Amino acid sequence: MAVVGSTDDTTGSPSDPPASPQDTPAEPAASAPGPTASAGGPGASGGGPGASGGGPGASGGGAATRPPGGEGTTRPDLAGAASPGHLLALIRTRPGWTRQQLLTATGMSRTTLFERLDQLFRAGLVYESGSTGATVGRPARLVRFDDRNRVALIFDLGQTHGRIAVADLFGRTLRMATLRLNIAQPPDRLLPDLLDRADKLLRVDENAQVVGVGMGIPGPVDVATGRLGASTTMPGWEDYAIKDVVRSRWDVPLLIENDARAFARGEASASGGRGILLAVKYASGIGAGIVVNGEVIGGADGAAGDIGHIRVSDEGPVCRCGRQGCLAAWASGWSLLDQLADQGVHTLDDVVQMHTHNPAVIAALRAGAERLGRVLAAVVATVNPDTLVLGGILGQLPLVAEEVERWVRADAVERTMQKLRVITSRSGDDSATVGLTLMVAQHVLAASAIDAALGVG
Repeated sequence: MAVVGSTDDTTGSPSDPPASPQDTPAEPAASAPGPTASAGGPGASGGGPGASGGGPGASGGGAATRPPGGEGTTRPDLAGAASPGHLLALIRTRPGWTRQQLLTATGMSRTTLFERLDQLFRAGLVYESGSTGATVGRPARLVRFDDRNRVALIFDLGQTHGRIAVADLFGRTLRMATLRLNIAQPPDRLLPDLLDRADKLLRVDENAQVVGVGMGIPGPVDVATGRLGASTTMPGWEDYAIKDVVRSRWDVPLLIENDARAFARGEASASGGRGILLAVKYASGIGAGIVVNGEVIGGADGAAGDIGHIRVSDEGPVCRCGRQGCLAAWASGWSLLDQLADQGVHTLDDVVQMHTHNPAVIAALRAGAERLGRVLAAVVATVNPDTLVLGGILGQLPLVAEEVERWVRADAVERTMQKLRVITSRSGDDSATVGLTLMVAQHVLAASAIDAALGVG
């Protein structure tokens, strides 16, 4: 267990699939040169996927196995498949392709396909390995996306806890550290410590090359600009130059997202991005993310899903936002801790440990889940999702999930629930990491970014 400065750090992931023997690189065929140390790859600082000669990724991990949370199963639009970037997008949709399969899928001429593959080989973006296992004639070798050593660095930050992860570009966690934090600290005090911890994780594998950084925070974010909005949870972070600070360590793109929407992205990827998903993170705070056929609803100001500040009464406890009667003031994790202070409950871990046998904890959780369920009933009636997924340290508790579903179904209009499933998170704490990793991969490996990095007009 590698310790990086927190009390409960862990390394690796028990769910990581073993590396496939087919991932062992083989010499590329003469007609399509493979990457060499001098071959210039797309520059990360320009939004491309890596530096010269090959990119970052988990050592030993290849693209042979697509884990849950990987890219969607739908193929990219092949109208521009003559572009190397679009060809790479197609190659990334499955573990390996023969050249004949690529010819059939793209409709390119053999000359054009081999020219585009040559560009991708020289940039270190694809490699050849394994074979189709054909028993008649010479086995055809497979062209694969070269994710070896390409990694994303992920910061999943909550109000009181966080995770720093090194993940491959399919969302698999390779190394991870958990930590306690206070997100209300000034960013110029908190960020340097987080970046130092991330440095330690990266040094475990000297071959790992970061292609992008993803960061989830418990506040409003305009994803298009990376601008952080005003938040009582994170005083002092509004318009803070977070990108400049991060890029002083790693000169790669930084993608920032609200923590609940990052969670929603990860959950949506597990279902292939189809349908309408309402994902709720219930922990110290309460937030939601809405995903419609793979598209995350961010809102005009980056504040979509901020359900914790919906007022549920004209009176009642004062919220941290200064108003009375917000859902968070009644039901959030920090509110429950205030309510249960005389029970010796000081952390949400205490709540989890006591939620099956302490009457006061059970009563507080039931009351909070009722408030949350009744608010979500209105959201369900508005959005009409097919799936409502509950996550976060409180949302995944069976007692809470059952109570939330009971009140959603009691209050929402019947016709808005005909297809509704209410479930707990498929991936638990990994969902936000997956969601943020896929944001990074989609940005740095976008066809336009690849083409720009390769100098293709």
